[in-house]
Amino acid sequence: MPGPELPRSALLERVLARVPQAGPALLFGPPGAGKTTLLLETARALSARGWACIYLDLMGAASSPERFAVAALDALPAESFGALLGRATQIRRLAEPGGDGAASVHALLSLWAALGEAGGRPVALLLDEPTEIRSLAYFAGLREAAAALGSALQRRPRGTLLATSYPTQARALWPGLEAVEVPPLAPAELDPVLASLGLAPRAAGVLRASFGWPRYARVLVERLARGDGLEESWAQEMAAGGRLESAARHTYEALLLRSRGYGMSKAVLAAVADDEGMNLTALVARLGRSPGAIRDYLGWLLDVDALRSVKKRYYYVDGMVRAWVRLHGRGTPATAAELAAAARAAAAGEPGAVLSPTAGAD
Repeated sequence: MPGPELPRSALLERVLARVPQAGPALLFGPPGAGKTTLLLETARALSARGWACIYLDLMGAASSPERFAVAALDALPAESFGALLGRATQIRRLAEPGGDGAASVHALLSLWAALGEAGGRPVALLLDEPTEIRSLAYFAGLREAAAALGSALQRRPRGTLLATSYPTQARALWPGLEAVEVPPLAPAELDPVLASLGLAPRAAGVLRASFGWPRYARVLVERLARGDGLEESWAQEMAAGGRLESAARHTYEALLLRSRGYGMSKAVLAAVADDEGMNLTALVARLGRSPGAIRDYLGWLLDVDALRSVKKRYYYVDGMVRAWVRLHGRGTPATAAELAAAARAAAAGEPGAVLSPTAGAD
């Protein structure tokens, strides 16, 4: 999603200080929090400090054992890992058609576990969305693929950094991982960017309207830099096909597909979007299902970090997704008045008013 860069120097330095330590660390935050950007920035910074970096996105790589093994080998920079040619060749042969895909994966994990240095340089292994390793569990010999990955990462001496949008699942797969939150943007991170564009007074409004997430903030900052108003930009970009709408829709669909109970989970998300902060009793009354059934659906949505629970009340992790559900998750197009009201509410930090066309009116 285009837009100005929003550097997070303090967070980057914190991550860089953690990488040389023993044991894997887990970056977590919702889609659009900037985790992949942070991983790639970490790789660039470490490379400049003399590290050999391996970056792999398991969302794309872990579709089959053979594809995973080959993609992981392709991610090894040739200039740093030439000494591993023999082991890499063996793994590639295992991953060939007619080979042994499970054996190729286990051989790769053993390679990762032992890879502390290469060419005299420390090695950093940066894995994006490692929970996708579960996809390999459907293949013969890899039922415990997640456990095997966790064991390999724990055996690495240093330089292991993971990033996920699903921290609840990651903690269930690998208990004890040190978690590093990628939080919403802070004023100190956004102020310099807006000041450089002559927009310093708009920082607080951008943070509220984007819910602090970089994916959305970049869109709004780009529009402000073009001279557009904040509420006007939010409403236009949240209209069908707009960049905010497309990003929030993508997150909503991804969370639903990763959860269980697709149809009823949609109903639960809609109910929480309409009245955030409801407890189990209120949701049972709203949805007309048994407490046990609603508890299951809530558990599945918590499991994929679509919702969070605070004192047994339920809230969205991503406020923009909540706004999307209220505006677009009902089968009829949002009207211009509804979008304008939602924009006013978001800019004012009052997302609960997103469907009241008169909210915030002068």
